[in-house]
Amino acid sequence: MLASAGQRDGEPVAAEIAGQIEQVIVSAGLAEEVRLPSERDLAQLTGASRPTVSQAIRILIVKGLVESRRGSGAYVRRKPETSLAATVSLMLSLNKESVVHLNDLRLWLESDGITQAITRASPAEVDAGEAALRRLAASVGNTAAWISADTQFHATLVRASHNPFLASIYESVHETLINYEYRNWIGSGTVPDWLRPSEAAGLTALHAPILAAVRDRDEKAGRIAVLRHHHVMAQHLAEVAAHSAG
Repeated sequence: MLASAGQRDGEPVAAEIAGQIEQVIVSAGLAEEVRLPSERDLAQLTGASRPTVSQAIRILIVKGLVESRRGSGAYVRRKPETSLAATVSLMLSLNKESVVHLNDLRLWLESDGITQAITRASPAEVDAGEAALRRLAASVGNTAAWISADTQFHATLVRASHNPFLASIYESVHETLINYEYRNWIGSGTVPDWLRPSEAAGLTALHAPILAAVRDRDEKAGRIAVLRHHHVMAQHLAEVAAHSAG
């Protein structure tokens, strides 16, 4: 049973509720893919308001312990990569200017991962990539769901490299970057301009060529698609940095 947080609202209470939910996930050994109770049920269990519970869930999404599935709810996401992502995130928080270097590392890891996936991916892994792309497209307009779906899409393809260490390091780096990119919108529950439904076609067109290259076994196309995605992400990160500086 979760301890009651009363009717207090605000970020400190949300962090407290997030800590309680995290404790339940860890102490109960909840398996990955287990669906958490609805926000309404969690609000009743904790005595907090639904907005506070919603913010607590967003905190757990940023930490990588929970993923959001649009129209379905929040699910447990317990992986060894979580602690590595926390370390990378700490390094970034200590030196925000290093985000450019971290994004370069993400490019190098994904480039190698996709190159290997092009030669090693099984039909089932390509199908998993197709499913991840559909989920990604359906998440446009929902920042929390997009973070989970975007990480799932890229990680699914890099895991097809059949190198678990490369996949784990890549996922940690990607997760840290995307959480940094969207942290302000996650905190406020809003949507950035480039993630609005009107941009859905462009976002799909940015990701689909990566999957197509793996499906078609086209290494050159894969490197071009990954590099194009990298440049767009670099632009978004530069906008975030400029906004933070202002």
